[in-house]
Amino acid sequence: AQEYVKKRGLTTETVKNFRVGYIPADWRLLYFHLKENKYTDSEIEKAGLAKKADDVSKGYYDRFRGRIMFPIMDSSGRVIAFSGRILIDDGKSAKYLNSPDTMLYNKSTVLYGIDKAKQDIRSKNYTIMVEGQMDLVLSHQAGIRNTVAVSGTALADTLTSKENVVNNLGIVRRLSQNIILAFDSDTAGRKAAMRSAGIALSLGMDVKIADLPEGKDPADLVLNNPEEWKNVLRKAKQVVEFQIDGVLREVKDKKLDPRKIPGLLREKVLPFILAIGGAMEKSHFIKLLHERTGLSEEAIRQDLRGL
Repeated sequence: AQEYVKKRGLTTETVKNFRVGYIPADWRLLYFHLKENKYTDSEIEKAGLAKKADDVSKGYYDRFRGRIMFPIMDSSGRVIAFSGRILIDDGKSAKYLNSPDTMLYNKSTVLYGIDKAKQDIRSKNYTIMVEGQMDLVLSHQAGIRNTVAVSGTALADTLTSKENVVNNLGIVRRLSQNIILAFDSDTAGRKAAMRSAGIALSLGMDVKIADLPEGKDPADLVLNNPEEWKNVLRKAKQVVEFQIDGVLREVKDKKLDPRKIPGLLREKVLPFILAIGGAMEKSHFIKLLHERTGLSEEAIRQDLRGL
């Protein structure tokens, strides 16, 4: 476990600050420890730390086994849940395992690292949102402390539940209206980022997208060179501009018929302009789209009315 943490680039100080730990691959190590400390089966189960075996005669077993452990804190720094990263992949278990929803923990109303990030979010007036615990921890280690993370499950929920996204964004919106989404560059990460961006715009937030190199996540960038991560953040683009660039790049790279441009813009750009609340802000991006593509502003407005 110590070798793995060291290989991922975490310093001793970071491990201590984020209380990163390890639970051995034992079926009832934590369960017996908690029983010795006079906790009941019901309390242990309700806290999300143990599960009842299908065969009731076998009692309870630990939910987390053989994992690097990341305690999840509320905004006051109190531990309310855990996320565990499997140490040795057995081909059957989830890479990351999170606590279930409990009386203390609801994954749609908690962001990993919010307790350590809130002050920097206020002072810098923007949030950086990443996917995973390791991305968050290494970003803070690199000095970018206005970073929070959704968990793997919460990321999946951004593709299915608008309520969860609204709740997650609401946590940081109270601290700052500005956000950079720095999700992984794979298909799932990009899809989740675009869905979150649309909802954030509808909530009146200013949204930028960080364009990570293909196949890399923030943790990879920090491990290789922290300045590379900082440069990616500096180059983050407002989501409408990011999408326009993406469409024009796709047309060029795939040598598409220029007549396909309006359809791509209608699908990938106009929904984000539509999500923007203010008329003047909408007008700004309509003009930008006109300048970048040569399409008339009136035609763009007509298509927007049709969405």
